[in-house]
Amino acid sequence: MIHANYHSHLVYCNHAIGHAEDYIEVALAHHFRELGISDHAPLLPCFMSAKEYERFGKRYNTMTLDTALTKYLPELEAAKKKYEGKIKILSAFEIEYFSTSEFFARHLRKKVDYLNLGIHMFEHKDSILNSYSDVNPITIYSYLEACVRGMKTGLFNTLVHPDLFMYRYKDKNGKRSFDEHCQYVSEKIIEAAIENDVYLELNANGINNSRFSPEWLYPYKAFWEIAKGYPELKIIIGADAHTPDALVCDYITQTEEFARKLGLSICDTMEVKH
Repeated sequence: MIHANYHSHLVYCNHAIGHAEDYIEVALAHHFRELGISDHAPLLPCFMSAKEYERFGKRYNTMTLDTALTKYLPELEAAKKKYEGKIKILSAFEIEYFSTSEFFARHLRKKVDYLNLGIHMFEHKDSILNSYSDVNPITIYSYLEACVRGMKTGLFNTLVHPDLFMYRYKDKNGKRSFDEHCQYVSEKIIEAAIENDVYLELNANGINNSRFSPEWLYPYKAFWEIAKGYPELKIIIGADAHTPDALVCDYITQTEEFARKLGLSICDTMEVKH
């Protein structure tokens, strides 16, 4: 069982439950050494058109900037002080990457211990697309570009759920398959992570999100079979916890077993370098 987690969400993202202490108490009960709390950063209107913000702002409904500054960050700092000497608490945000958002990511990085890069949406030509539903043999290269450009900024410690592009990917025949485009994109994401000293996350919550599917939507086995061929790649398991009990659950156990069967080398803890 893992004893550190760096991907967890609080009530402030509006699709999770629990406050910092709720997660910390679970972590302590299971002898965690470190806990990173990384709620979704605010999604600002200036990142996209008004129409796109209407679509994505309502879907992701992240915390406001005011909430981030006056509630979320102070709560994490208070928790650090209260639990000092018992467990190492790290503050973080999970944030998107757009060409218009780098200034904001740099601003937030100064306020937390690290940043997670999560590509739930990405730029394609003059539009913003959804990583869960809009990835195909053409748009997958824009997903790749968002991942690589984000990692190259030097702001992000981990690219979380890097294989999210497989969630509803369809090949040129409209079938769900890991084709030559997926192969190429996977290799380039892995190589960029190594080049920029960024961890890739094996995301346990993907199993939860796949519970109505006949196969895991992510973690996607073919992606991680490719990753196995890069021994220098740093891989970490992330709970992507949206409830405190998700820090220690069957999905974590299944992810660990998945990694063991594939022969993946998993880092016990994460070193903050960015």
